[in-house]
Order: sequence, then structure tokens, then C-alpha cells
Amino acid sequence: MSKKSIIPLCFAVLLAIMCGACNDDPVTPEPTPGPTPGSAEGIYLGVIGFNNQLYVKDISLLNSSTYQKFNDFISNLTPGNGTALFYADYTALKKLKAYPAPKELKNVALVTFTDGLDNISTANSQYDPEGYGSTTAYRNALHNMIMNDPVHGVNVAAYSIGLKGSDVTDEAQFMETLRKLSSSDNNVFQVSNMDEAMERFSAIASSLYSISTSVNLGVNVPGGYDDGQRLRFTFDNVSSATSSTKFIEATYRRTSNGTRTLDNIIYYGFAQGANSIPSSSSQGAYYKFMFQNMTYLDGSPVSQTDLNNIKLWKQTSTGAWDKETEFNPASSTTVTEEKNSAMIILVLDCTTSLGSDFVHMQESARQFVQTLANVNNGKK
Repeated sequence: MSKKSIIPLCFAVLLAIMCGACNDDPVTPEPTPGPTPGSAEGIYLGVIGFNNQLYVKDISLLNSSTYQKFNDFISNLTPGNGTALFYADYTALKKLKAYPAPKELKNVALVTFTDGLDNISTANSQYDPEGYGSTTAYRNALHNMIMNDPVHGVNVAAYSIGLKGSDVTDEAQFMETLRKLSSSDNNVFQVSNMDEAMERFSAIASSLYSISTSVNLGVNVPGGYDDGQRLRFTFDNVSSATSSTKFIEATYRRTSNGTRTLDNIIYYGFAQGANSIPSSSSQGAYYKFMFQNMTYLDGSPVSQTDLNNIKLWKQTSTGAWDKETEFNPASSTTVTEEKNSAMIILVLDCTTSLGSDFVHMQESARQFVQTLANVNNGKK
């Protein structure tokens, strides 16, 4: 090679080296870490669809900002052959135990919907990792896990909704399956159509949301009542205080130093609360009293409907009840909610045997998610 050809070549190599030094490959920035699983209080949800395989939406925090991802997952489920029901519930229980527990975990729930009997879960070790070997053994093991294996110290509340498919001829086995996949006979729901199934989905979701919510009620009461005045708060929109089946009754007490107290409190239709409540604050001629963690006798929080129907009555010297016409729930009450945490997995049958009911199942599941997220058409 001639000297004339070597010189341009060396120059080109040197230039390439210099350019490379000036143009290093860009470094991909580290992704911004999201919140640590279980670090925030709230409702944590997972969804598992099943036929001959599982479709898994792993557990994550559910709220008005994230619920659309769950809806999209449910909308994208597709039907297929086979029923790996037991493997789906086995996987759900394992995921509940593996997920980090929020600090204020109060509720753990498994909600299963199916229209048939398992015919896949004992096929091989992929579906039967514990080696149960028979549907009866698998089913009994799941029931034992539900009843005797708490998740982070919290007992599992398991619910089953069954819409018996046309291919199910052994109804006794179908009912036994529903019972074994629940934590109580009261949590077993055999339905005859998807309208009934939707009602059950909605009722379970409302109950789970309520269990994870504490309702505190503040009422502003006129400060001019005489000492010893008997008062009654009714919650069922009655036209007379004596016809109420949900009320709180108390004696109004006042002292010379200006304090006010509700004493000798009776709770009718509600769980027993404090027997005596001092006023928490005063504003002008009104005193506020706080009823903490108001629940019905079954432990569920008081509904917004009942809170909107509050009326105040005062007892006369004859024993009759006069309505306090200036008491207005909108301006005379305040309601605050305190959230505990719940972990819930929804297990959904995605088999072809559902036929046209498959899309109705999806709609029921989406409404279930919407109720838990406490949203209305995507808006808080």
C-alpha cells in the first residue's frame, strides 16, 4: 500500500475514535420506583379468570385512579374449554398469603364464580402442585385452607356464586363444591340466572367495602334545650318517631360551666356505642356530638341513605315526640369515613359453557370492581 493511501486511512480511523469518544451511548435512566406493595392502606384486589388455563391480574391497590386497569383486564378475558376451578382458587389463596400485608389489614376475602365442575385441576403437577390426586381431596384441601389457614393473621372470608350450567348433571356435587369454596353456608349463593348473579356480586362487594370502612357521624344540636330533655335521632325517614326501627335516643345534659353531654344513650337497630358523649365543639348556639364507628347490628357501617334521612325529635312532657323542623341532615350533620385495609381476589369462570352469559358475567365483575373502588362511572 502506498504512503498516499495510508495517510487518509489513518486520518479516518483517528476521526472515528474521536467521534466515538464524544458520542457515548446514552445511559437508560433508572425507573422511578412505585409505592411498595402493602405500604398504603386501602382495598387491594386481584382477579383470576380460569378455563383450561389461568388469566391473572396480580394483587394491587384499587382506587378511583387504578380501577380502570381492572375493568380492562376483565373486559379482555376470553372464554375457553376446560374448568381449572380448584387450581384457580389454590392460586388465589397462595397469592393472598404471599402479598405483603398492609398495616391495618382487617379483611381478607376470596370470591368465586363458576357454572360447572372442575375437570382440569388434577390433570398433572402443573395444576396439582401438592399432589392431591383427586377432585375430592383437592376440594377438601381448599376448604381446609380457607377455614384454618389465616392470611397475615386474618381469617379468610370466602364466598361462592354458582350458576349451574346445562352440562352439570350432578347437582349434589355442584352444591358441595360451592360449599367447600366458601367459609360459611351463609356465603354460598346458587343462582338461576345472571341477573341474580349480578345482585350477589353487588351485595358481596358492598359488604366488603363496608367492612373496610368506618363511619363517624357528627350532629349539631341546638344548645338551648333544658337539662334532662330527651332527644331521638331517627334514620329511616319515618313520619313519626314512634314508628322508627333505626334510632338513637339520649338525654340532653347541660352544666353551669357551659358544657353539654348526651347521656343514657340507647341504640335501636344499631350496634351498641358509647353510653355518654360529651360535645366535641360548639359553634354559636349549636353543639356538636360525635358518634364514632356507627354500625348496624351485623357490623356493617351505616349507609349513606340512612345518614341522609336523619331527623331530630324532642320528647314533650306528655311523652309525645315533636319533630325539630330546623334540623337538616345536609347542614346539621357531618360524616367522615376511615379506611382499614382489605385484600380480595375475584375468581371468575371463563368457560365456553357460559355461552351468552359470559358477557353478563364480565359486566357483573366490572360492577363488583366499581363498587369496591367507590366510583361512579369512573368519577369519584
